Amino acid sequence: MIYRFKVWFEEDEDICRVIDISPISSFEVFFNAIIDAISFNKKLDSSFYISDDNWRKGKEISLKDSAKLLMSQAKLNTHINDPHQKFILITDFNEEWTLLIELQSIQNDVKGINYPLVFKSIGKAPKQNEGVGRFKIVDENEFDEIANKLVSKHAPLVEDGFDEEGFGEEGEDIDEEEDEFGESFGEGPEELY
Repeated sequence: MIYRFKVWFEEDEDICRVIDISPISSFEVFFNAIIDAISFNKKLDSSFYISDDNWRKGKEISLKDSAKLLMSQAKLNTHINDPHQKFILITDFNEEWTLLIELQSIQNDVKGINYPLVFKSIGKAPKQNEGVGRFKIVDENEFDEIANKLVSKHAPLVEDGFDEEGFGEEGEDIDEEEDEFGESFGEGPEELY
């Protein structure tokens, strides 16, 4: 028999790993399988937390803190109380990388396969040292900064008698033309009356 767990980043469920593991494996073996699957550093302080259905942290199982239950001493099967048991894993307490873990199924093991096994890998994991902005969407100020950098990079394109507004040297709008009735029009969409 093996446990199949889905593991994903709290900030981005699209980046996930599905890991098969023996029920008698320690949390340390599970931890190493997860960290290897996302290419993080295994030496940083980390803890599993037994979770309820609402992702509230319960009992802590620590990698290093001997005042708490240690991963090396705790077996998975002694902490599975629900067919969809949930755990939270926090690694690198400075950056607080948070992974959510849910038991997906209990299956028969396959002869000849060594467990733990990464059964499925979806999405590229972020780099561990990217800091708190690792999943952040660019806000308006950052967008303006990026746009200004791009404009200044391409500033040499504004030349040959044209200024940044698209006017010629004498202030005439070079993009506009006149139609047969003396009305001027530019290259943009026409106004509807």
